[in-house]
Amino acid sequence: MTDQNKHKKRKILFVNDEMEMGGVARVLNTLMKNLDQEVYQIDLLVLHKTGTLLQDVPDGVHIIEGTPFFNAVDSPLKELLKKGDLSHLFSKVRLLLYMKTGLIRRKILKERKKMLKEVYDVEMAAKEGFCTIFTAYGNSQRKVNWVLTDYSVCNYSANHMRLVKSALQRIDLNIADSAEATEAYKKVFGIKNVITIHNLMNTEKVEKGMEMTKDLANIDPKKINIISVIRFHPQKAADRLLLAHQYVINQGIDHELYLIGGGEQEEMLLKMQKDLKLTHVHFLGFKTNPYADIRACDLFVLPSLYEGFATVINESFIAGTPVLSTDVAGVHEQITAPHYGWIVENSQEGLNQGLLKALSSKEELQKMKQQLQRYYYPNDEIIRKFTEVL
Repeated sequence: MTDQNKHKKRKILFVNDEMEMGGVARVLNTLMKNLDQEVYQIDLLVLHKTGTLLQDVPDGVHIIEGTPFFNAVDSPLKELLKKGDLSHLFSKVRLLLYMKTGLIRRKILKERKKMLKEVYDVEMAAKEGFCTIFTAYGNSQRKVNWVLTDYSVCNYSANHMRLVKSALQRIDLNIADSAEATEAYKKVFGIKNVITIHNLMNTEKVEKGMEMTKDLANIDPKKINIISVIRFHPQKAADRLLLAHQYVINQGIDHELYLIGGGEQEEMLLKMQKDLKLTHVHFLGFKTNPYADIRACDLFVLPSLYEGFATVINESFIAGTPVLSTDVAGVHEQITAPHYGWIVENSQEGLNQGLLKALSSKEELQKMKQQLQRYYYPNDEIIRKFTEVL
């Protein structure tokens, strides 16, 4: 082997549809940050180049913008109809027609030639679904698909099963972020080449973030304070958290609820707060760095309907705050010790009763926070697993 070949970088392309606030873009940025740029040339193709987390893409990663054909790839048809956005609506209908007719395979090849100027050693679809199809019909030497949700609960590919199943025959390896997500993906698509690798955590960002000024500077330490960092999307079920908060208040346990985030349901949630007269609920808006606020609170709550592996749970542990979560994929691999928090039935009643139990003792919450000061997340082991398959 020549010295030139010995030091030749391995070319990796990550493909995502957008970089909006949410778990996929965050864990993708963390993975790219942890890959050694002395070993890898890292390119990121964002099919619809939009999203606040574009600003967090690591230095040294080359961002490639998708062609106009993909401008509506990340927008649900119902949302575009509601907005009356005719330009994006046309783009979406055209894309769906290509997918329904199977012509999308040929179209992907044509559009790839406009965007991508080289052949990659590895191409990874950073979000299962359309990105899987895009990667499958490319010319990269090794094709990897990343699965970040529980397909037994929500199948995002339900309307295009034949197309996705066909694409998966061209994928070399599927990586799911929890054991439950792995088994669900195998069963739904009838495939075997799926392995489990947990998501990396940006522990450095969390630790630095805890040192920054928090919005909750005037928090009352005598009260019980709970927090959720959440995308206001139906999947995340913030409305269930508001109702559980109201239930516990009505049971006589005084506490404050802080919500950090934004999204399509924000207007609905604000109206719900007003209609139910929830004076102890505080909307803090979107923040890229909520870790000082998480650390300041007594409990983090995840009310989701479904997940793959909610990284925010482990981020809360790193910040030293216990978590109460509904029973979603991945959570039994995360909340593995009694002092980490609680897993409750995935229902409104389960959330109500779980929150009531968790908030029954301020002293117990403080004891859990102290125990979490010794929490450790095995990033080294996880990055080793990723580099082995990439």
